[in-house]
Amino acid sequence: MQPIATQQEEELEKFRNQWRQEVQEKKAQLKAVPTTPGPSHPKMAPKSTITSEEMDELEEKTGTISMETKEKDAMDYYIMAVDNERQGKLGKALDGYRRAFKLNPDIDFLYKTHFQANILPTIESEPHQPKNESDGFKHIVPIGNEYIAPYSKRADPLADLIDQFLKEDTSYIPHLDYKPVAIAKLPCEIMLHILKLLTLYSVSTLPYFALVCKRFFLLSRDPSIWQYACIHVFKEPLMTLEESKKVQMNHVLKYNGHWMRMFIDRPRIRYDGVYISTCHYIRSGRSDTDWNQPIHLVTYYRYIRFFPDGTLLKHLTTNEPAQVVRLLQPGFDKQQCFHGRFLIENDDTILIEMKDRLLPRESFHLSLRIKSTHRGRHNKLIWNTYYSVSSGIDRNDSNYDLKLLKPFFFSPVKSYKVAYENDYLE
Repeated sequence: MQPIATQQEEELEKFRNQWRQEVQEKKAQLKAVPTTPGPSHPKMAPKSTITSEEMDELEEKTGTISMETKEKDAMDYYIMAVDNERQGKLGKALDGYRRAFKLNPDIDFLYKTHFQANILPTIESEPHQPKNESDGFKHIVPIGNEYIAPYSKRADPLADLIDQFLKEDTSYIPHLDYKPVAIAKLPCEIMLHILKLLTLYSVSTLPYFALVCKRFFLLSRDPSIWQYACIHVFKEPLMTLEESKKVQMNHVLKYNGHWMRMFIDRPRIRYDGVYISTCHYIRSGRSDTDWNQPIHLVTYYRYIRFFPDGTLLKHLTTNEPAQVVRLLQPGFDKQQCFHGRFLIENDDTILIEMKDRLLPRESFHLSLRIKSTHRGRHNKLIWNTYYSVSSGIDRNDSNYDLKLLKPFFFSPVKSYKVAYENDYLE
C-alpha cells in the first residue's frame, strides 16, 4: 500500500497532465480561427487571444504554485498552532496541528528544519532593540524548568571593566567635529535623577542607555540609582519611605552591599503588568445521535493585578487576555471579580485576603510563592494554599485542591501606570 503523500503526488501529476492537454487543445483551436473583423456589437466581439509565450508562462507559474501550496499551507497551520500553544490557547492549537498533519504527516520535522535554518539565525542576528510602542499585548506561557538564582554574594563579572573605564577619559566625543554634544551641558546629578525614575517606570530601557557610551555605562551602574529603586520597589504597603530605607539598608548586606544585584535577584511583586493563570478542562457535549459524542476543551483564565498601595484585583473569566488586561483598573467590578489586600512574608511569599461583592459572607484566602523562569525574574507565582471562610449559618469553610490550580505567569502591560510615591530621597 502506497503512502498517502505518494498517492497525492500521483493524483496531482495526473491532474497537471490533463490540464496541459486541455491547454494545448485550446491553443490549437485559437490558431485555426480566422482573424476576420467581427461585428460592432460588444457581445459579438471576438475574445482577445493569448500568445503561446504567455500560455507557457502561465502554465509554468500554475505548476509551481500547485507544487508548493500543500507545503506552504501545512507550515502556516503549524506555525499558527505553535504560537497559540505558547499563548495557552490549546483549542486553537489542536485545530492547527490537526490541519497541518492532515496536509503533511511530516510537517513537524519540516518545521524543525525550517526553524533551525531560517528563524533561529534571524533571531540571533537581530540587534536587541526595544519594541515599538505600537506592539500589542501578547500573553506568553513559559515552558521549562524554573530558574535557579546564583549565589547572592558572587563577584561582579563586570568589576574589571568598570575599573578600567574609571581610569580612562570618558568625556563626550562628538560624531562630527563642528557639532557640539548638547548633553555634555547636563550635570551628572540631573542625569542620575532621570535614571532613578527610569528604573521605576521603564527599567527594561536602561541597558540600551548603557550601551551608548562609557560614561552612560558608568552612570547606569551608579549605586544610588539602584538604592532608590530598591527603596520604592521593596517597600511594604504600610511602610513609609524612611522606614523602607532603613529596612533595605539592612537587607542589602545579604547581597554584599550590591544594590543592583539585590534589585535583580531578590524576589518581588511586579506592578507593571498582570499575572495570568491559564486553566483547561474537558466538557462533554450533546449530539442528536448516540454514535457521535462531541467533547469540548474549555479554556478559562485567572488574572491577578497588584498595586503598590497593598490592594489587588483578581478576575476569573473565559475571555482571552487581549480583551481583559486593559480593563483591570482599580474601578473594575464585574462578575467573578475579587478585591482584597496582600502582605509579603519572608520575601517570597504573598498572603492574600479578598472578597467577592456577590458573596458578602465569604472571604477567600490564598498564599502564593514568587518564582523565576528562564524568560525572566519573578514572573511566576505558584500556589501554597487556597481556602474560603464563611460567616453564614448554612455554609461551611472550603479548601480547594491545589492540583487543579495552574501557576500564574507575569505579562507586562505597557498601558499600566504604576503609582509609586513621589518623595525623592537623597
